[in-house]
Amino acid sequence: MISVGVMGYNQEKYVRQAMDCILAQQCSYPFEIVIGDDASTDNTRTILEEYQQKHPGKIRLLPKAPNKGVLRNYADVVKACTGKYIAFCHCDDYWHDPRKLQKQVEFLENNPDYGLVHTDANFFIETTSSTLYSYHGKVHPNMPEGNVFEALLQGQFSIVTPTALYSKAAMDKYVDFDEFEKAGFLYEDLPTWLALSKHVKFKFLKEATSTYRVIENSHSHPKNGDRKLFLFQGHYNMKKHFIKKYNVAADIERKFEIQYNRIRFDLAYKWGKYNEGLEAFNYLKGEKSVTYKMYLKKLSLQLPFLRKTIKNIKKVYLPKTSLSRL
Repeated sequence: MISVGVMGYNQEKYVRQAMDCILAQQCSYPFEIVIGDDASTDNTRTILEEYQQKHPGKIRLLPKAPNKGVLRNYADVVKACTGKYIAFCHCDDYWHDPRKLQKQVEFLENNPDYGLVHTDANFFIETTSSTLYSYHGKVHPNMPEGNVFEALLQGQFSIVTPTALYSKAAMDKYVDFDEFEKAGFLYEDLPTWLALSKHVKFKFLKEATSTYRVIENSHSHPKNGDRKLFLFQGHYNMKKHFIKKYNVAADIERKFEIQYNRIRFDLAYKWGKYNEGLEAFNYLKGEKSVTYKMYLKKLSLQLPFLRKTIKNIKKVYLPKTSLSRL
């Protein structure tokens, strides 16, 4: 009934917790575990081989291969899945609710017009060993449901990958990984959600079932400003791809562009990237979407001493686990 996909790369520190939480699922539906280790250079694969040996009928570790990147690794795992439904848990995340799969499959079985169900999530901040409970729902208190393509496109909400469970038939029909590779997409989850949401309904369960680990200077949370802006540009390119593919209405595209440039401006301000910030500012000025606060930020980008002073004040008054620091 269910295929649980696991992806890993050099995560020997976390992989046992991820595997144990999957195996501990209290689920009346049979499930398999399909693992794609992307040529880890540490002991991640050795640990996964141990689990496969202990559960030969339950766990399938895909053959060892040269590093292929997150998108192709994900595509290969999905292709190998045989279940009616698919759920993913990356090696650095874990499911703290042992009935996660049971609850989600029951919903989709009872609501066949839906193709994906996701839940709230806790965020574990590794640098401080602190947990932000039900963080995702707090950030998105009015989580869209049903036909959510435009809401997802405009950034009104997001999906925490380890919380999702979705239809394999819908994946096979609507998600084209060759298209994603040709378009140069950097990662797998956002384009998958966009492709699915155009064709199937999404459901949000308010209870937190999964814990997402925030690892400092990881692929998703780089400390380098250039890398952060590069990833954000990739995020933008993915959404633009779907805007063009589905001929999204001009007013929706405009809202998307304004939101993108607001976030781009804030990132440029945070990392002290004047040219990036100026481009975003000028676009927003042309759309009459510049605030007084943005004028001050632009000024501080031009005057590094002022920007440094503002950052030091924020460090004093913002707690380390503040939601605004994620």
